Amino acid sequence: MRGSPATGDDMTDTGSRIALRTIADTVAAAWPEHGGFIAKSLAGRSDAVLDVSERLSDAILKLAPDIEGGLPALVADYRFLCEEIVLPEEIHFRRHDSYRLSRFEDANRECYANAPFMNRYMNGLLLSDVLWSNHAHAFAYFVDTYLPRLPAGGRHLEIGPGHGLLLYFAAASGHLSRIAAWDVSPTSIAKTRHALDLLGVTAPVDLTLQDLFAAPAPGEDALFDGIVMSEILEHLEQPVAALQSAARWLVPGGLLWINVPANSPAPDHIFLFEGLDHAQAIAREAGLEVIDAVAFPMSGTTLARAEKHKLSISCSVLARRPG
Repeated sequence: MRGSPATGDDMTDTGSRIALRTIADTVAAAWPEHGGFIAKSLAGRSDAVLDVSERLSDAILKLAPDIEGGLPALVADYRFLCEEIVLPEEIHFRRHDSYRLSRFEDANRECYANAPFMNRYMNGLLLSDVLWSNHAHAFAYFVDTYLPRLPAGGRHLEIGPGHGLLLYFAAASGHLSRIAAWDVSPTSIAKTRHALDLLGVTAPVDLTLQDLFAAPAPGEDALFDGIVMSEILEHLEQPVAALQSAARWLVPGGLLWINVPANSPAPDHIFLFEGLDHAQAIAREAGLEVIDAVAFPMSGTTLARAEKHKLSISCSVLARRPG
C-alpha cells in the first residue's frame, strides 16, 4: 500500500469535494509514504464515484469528533489497519495461498472478543471506504445501483450494519417505507444507533438483535424488497446457508446485494472467495438468480492483474429471489 509522497497539488484533483480532500490530505500528511497510493486510488474513480466518496467523507467527518482523538486518531488507526492488521495476513496468504483462520470460533477469540483491537480495526475500516478504490466503488454501487432498483415505498434490510453508513444512505434515498438492520451483537447495535443519531438520521430505522440462522419463519407482511449483506459472508463458515436464510425474508423477485472481498486476507476472514465467478456461484448455489455482477480491483491495479496475481477484489453481486 506504499507509494511516493503526494500532498496538496500532487494529489488527484477532487474539485469542490472538500470533505474527500480533507481526509485524503490528512492521511497523506500524517503518512507521506502512503500519498502515492491515495493518488492512484482517487485517479481511478469516475465523477459519480467521487461524488459518493465525498458524501461518505462528509459523514465520516461528522462521526470523527465523537471518537477519542478525533480525525487524527482515525488516521492512526487506518495506518494500524494497513501495517499491523492486513500486512501480516497478506504475508501468510502469499506463502500459503489460504487465509490463516478457517473457523469462526478462532476469529471470535482473536478479534471480536478483543474490544481494544476491534475498536482500532473498525476505525481503520471506516477510512478504507473512502481511501481504498475497491471499497469506494462497491459503496457507490450500493448507492447508485442497488438503492435505485428498490421500488417506491420499498422495504430494506441490512444484515450486519457495522458503522451504519449504508443505512444512512438508505435513509437519505427518501423512497423507502421501512429500513431495518439485524446484528448478533448488542454492542454493535448500540454503536450503529449512536452513529445514525450523530448523522442526524430522522427516518425510523429498526435495529434488531437477531441471529440470521435463528430467525423464525417470516410472515408475508414481514418480507423485504431488498436485503444487503456487505462484507459479511467472508466471516462465515457456511456462506451458502447464510444466503439461503436471508433469501427467506425476500418477497418473490426481491433483491439481495452481496458484497464480498476476494483474495483479501484479514484476521477475521475465514471463507476465501477466489473471484467474481466464485461469488456468483455461491449465490446460485443458494438458489438465487444473479442479475448483475461487477468486480472492483484494489487501488492502483487492473482487474486482469488482480485476478492473475490474486490481489484483493471487491465483488458486487446483485441477485434476485426467484418467483
